[in-house]
Amino acid sequence: MFCMLAVVVFLSPTLASGQETLETRVLVTTQDRAILSGELAARIDKMAVRPGQSFKKGDLLIAFDCTAYRAQRATAAADYRQADAQFKSQQRLFELRSVGELDVIMAEAARDRTLAQVRLHDVYLDRCQITAPYDGAVIQWLSQPFQTANPGDELMEIIGSGNLELELIMPSSWLSWLSVGQAFQAKIEETGAIIEAKTERIGADIDPVSQTVKIFATIDGGDDRLLPGMSGVAVFDPKS
Repeated sequence: MFCMLAVVVFLSPTLASGQETLETRVLVTTQDRAILSGELAARIDKMAVRPGQSFKKGDLLIAFDCTAYRAQRATAAADYRQADAQFKSQQRLFELRSVGELDVIMAEAARDRTLAQVRLHDVYLDRCQITAPYDGAVIQWLSQPFQTANPGDELMEIIGSGNLELELIMPSSWLSWLSVGQAFQAKIEETGAIIEAKTERIGADIDPVSQTVKIFATIDGGDDRLLPGMSGVAVFDPKS
């Protein structure tokens, strides 16, 4: 996980003599970040994207060897065909008054039970591949190809390239003038770009030791070069 950098609040050198702006550190983060885990007990057949490589939404990330699950699905499908044939036979016999209504109901229930098994195995087969939920990049592999994964095992950590936002930590005393929707500028050190932003959320608590509060901001317009983890300086005008 990205760690918030140690934040030092900077007041402009001439603030005491009338400077109207205040500065603090800012970190670029994203709302799209996840650790992918398996839902099957199966051998990892392929890790399709290596750490540092990017991917698009829907791209294959991880594939499992599901030979056993496909065989189980074929068995369930055969059971369903047999149960369906028995149900139809019972229906015809009932029309000829050779069997009772209960026999038809029981045959139908048996058919529906086997159909449920087929659908369950379809769910398992759908989980034989993990695809990208959004555009992004792989941070790290937490498992390796050809290892056997169990349900819940962590396999891959990914981060999205969209839904970027800014995180700031500022003195709680700034809450006397700071409000949601307040505009400010941020200069990103890695790119040199100056971006426009607005405060969106104010942290729910104040750190009692440092007397600081976390602020989240949306980016207006942005910069195509922005990546999560970049940092810079946010400049506020308390009178705006």
